[in-house]
Amino acid sequence: MSKILIFGGTTEGREIATACDNLCIDTLLCVATGYGKEVLPLFTNVRVSDKRLNIDEISSLIEKNDISYVIDATHPYAYEISKNIETAIKNLDNKKVMLLKIQREDINISSFCGILEFSSNEEAVKYLLNTSGNILLTTGSKEIADYSELSSRIFPRVLPSVDSINACLSAGVASKNIIAMQGPFSKELNEAIIKEFDCKYLVSKLSGKSGGFDEKIEAAKSTGCKAIIILPKIKVTGITVAECIEKIKKYYNK
Repeated sequence: MSKILIFGGTTEGREIATACDNLCIDTLLCVATGYGKEVLPLFTNVRVSDKRLNIDEISSLIEKNDISYVIDATHPYAYEISKNIETAIKNLDNKKVMLLKIQREDINISSFCGILEFSSNEEAVKYLLNTSGNILLTTGSKEIADYSELSSRIFPRVLPSVDSINACLSAGVASKNIIAMQGPFSKELNEAIIKEFDCKYLVSKLSGKSGGFDEKIEAAKSTGCKAIIILPKIKVTGITVAECIEKIKKYYNK
């Protein structure tokens, strides 16, 4: 029986992997880090890899494991890996492999009053350099270096992994300013963090409902903290988790 290959240590990736596990479908789940593997539930029918793969390695993985469906459930801002997945499939001799891209539920940010939108981290930094006050930075550790000029003011909330903390330290962030926690977070916890560190600004990506975006913005609003949003460079289009699982059930007659 052909197998399923899922990319993404995201909420969506875990949900789809759990569904495949419950359906007793032989599945491979690729996550980006050892920490991403560590926080997964115990699976019976899902094998997990935390190895970062290049284009050729993705193609080889698909061919060697008789993959029918490749599911891209990576973060909507993970442009490079999504592009590599597409290219790897195009390079295959077997054109029967289907790619399903998972799209997070759209958020209409116009419904949130007072949000400042920027097209890049660099633009946000340029704005913040002309302000004062502490900053709750929730964009993740991969781009923390972009905020090094603000290192004395930022309180980055990152995953509790060695790589994330080292990235913060390398950007000049004092260890006492690093908030290492696994999300997503409730509105109440966001409020508590904003108040505890007296943050005047909150910086976030447009991460979607599953990424706790609403809770962050509502917390900023209730505490008087100005919300700054880094917009995605590319609009992700695809299907929902529920639609993906239905396709899998139909294909496997489950």
